[in-house]
Amino acid sequence: MAIPIGPWIAPTLALIGMLVFQFFSKNNSKVKKIALATSAGSIGGILATAFGFYFPTLYFLDNSVFNSWMNSPFSFVLFIGGLGLISGWFGLWIANVMEHKFLVQENLPFPIGQLVYKTIMAQAQLHKAIELVVGFFGTTVFCFFQDGLRGFAGFIPKSFLLVAPRLLYVFKIPKVSLDIWPMLWALGFVTGHVIALPLAVGVFAKMVLVSPANLLLFPSINPFEFTLTFSSGMVLFGAVFGFISTPKSLWKAVKNIARGDFRGSKRDSSAAATQNLAAHLLEFVLFLVPTVAFLTYFGFSFVSQFYLLLFGFVCAYQIAQIAGKIGLAFMGRFATFVMVPAMYLFGLDPTQIVVVTTFVGAAGGVATDVLFGRKLGRLANVLPRRMRWYQYFGLIISCLCLGAVFWFLINHFGLGSEEIFAYRAQNRWLLIRTLQNARSFNFFVLSLGFLFGYALKKLKISPMLVLGGLFMPVNISLGLVLGGCVAFLVKDKERWFPFWSGVYAANSVWMLLRAILQ
Repeated sequence: MAIPIGPWIAPTLALIGMLVFQFFSKNNSKVKKIALATSAGSIGGILATAFGFYFPTLYFLDNSVFNSWMNSPFSFVLFIGGLGLISGWFGLWIANVMEHKFLVQENLPFPIGQLVYKTIMAQAQLHKAIELVVGFFGTTVFCFFQDGLRGFAGFIPKSFLLVAPRLLYVFKIPKVSLDIWPMLWALGFVTGHVIALPLAVGVFAKMVLVSPANLLLFPSINPFEFTLTFSSGMVLFGAVFGFISTPKSLWKAVKNIARGDFRGSKRDSSAAATQNLAAHLLEFVLFLVPTVAFLTYFGFSFVSQFYLLLFGFVCAYQIAQIAGKIGLAFMGRFATFVMVPAMYLFGLDPTQIVVVTTFVGAAGGVATDVLFGRKLGRLANVLPRRMRWYQYFGLIISCLCLGAVFWFLINHFGLGSEEIFAYRAQNRWLLIRTLQNARSFNFFVLSLGFLFGYALKKLKISPMLVLGGLFMPVNISLGLVLGGCVAFLVKDKERWFPFWSGVYAANSVWMLLRAILQ
């Protein structure tokens, strides 16, 4: 919820597992146990990422409904857990159906699975675990001396003022402060240039393009409304670009699904192939019962449910196939592709819009993460049936915890705050607001944002990440940019991943600990 990129949690879980099993397991079974624990636990990470990106959209779309749920923790936790269960189960079922095709027939690399396996098998695994511990405890001590706890006042400043806000002719220089957020530095380091350059471009564009254009060309428009409309134009460009490119990608997926053999290899006996198909069909029927009940309760017609499952399947297939090749799961554009037609075809209310978006994103993310785990399991010689049961167990535990974690974070920090800015959710709210209220926007400002997004795409800079620099507080963007700049100064960035994983984990745990004890 705090940043525009969701980090894969699997490598961090593997490093923690290496430390734990170093002392409590024999060498001949250590690799398999770490692989099983990592694959089961990482499902919680991808579910949290999908829900963190898309579910808070409801807060911006219909604040009254969202707050009423927050005031009823049981209903909130039940809704989040139920949606997590049906979307995650759908993704897991898709992974079961596609496993043989992707991992055997096409032999896709699924890079995260290979990365985790190499991490586990590294010669210096104890050294990596020690680096993780150093990063974790060092950051915990730093946070303690910065924030203090229960009567102890911290003495390390939380921020340094670099530049005071000022106006130079038509150029507005915002307040620029350096916040001492180890988590931001860690995320910036791991993502490197992927996030550092676009965020820096966004901050720069806010000062030299957006504010001057507001003052010179549209002085009658409120600065906040101008930025909102300009950003809506960028989001609209992203949606249009996605609609142009996504159908071709989905059509390839449909053709691959149509000619794919999901029952087994050609050498499988007909009885075994029939048994696999029967197992998939039985599981789908079991999945369908709670899914139809959940969606019907929230007012979805049977036609809209069929639409959601059909396109959710195709999108999850394509998300997993792309991730199998390059290691990144592009959930947002496919969730948008399903969401926008559904808004017009079925007249969805805000809650239903969020359900559709979150369902597609979570199903595609879980299918991808599960296949990463299956790749890891094959490399570690884990029995496929055992790996499946562990992943089902991980899904159940994740759904039981998901709602409580979200309620706790939102209740203590507040959506839209610096701690959980809900950047992705605000982007999606902008898109929905633009589609619903296009006539109320200033067309010229909207067009200016659209053209700026087009120019960024031509320069091969992500408009959606640049939007983060425009939309997020400068101190958060600066922390991420500085972390990315540090990554440029080292020759082997991956060599430092264990240390920064410990830093990230410690700052996350400290935020929760501080919220509980203060």
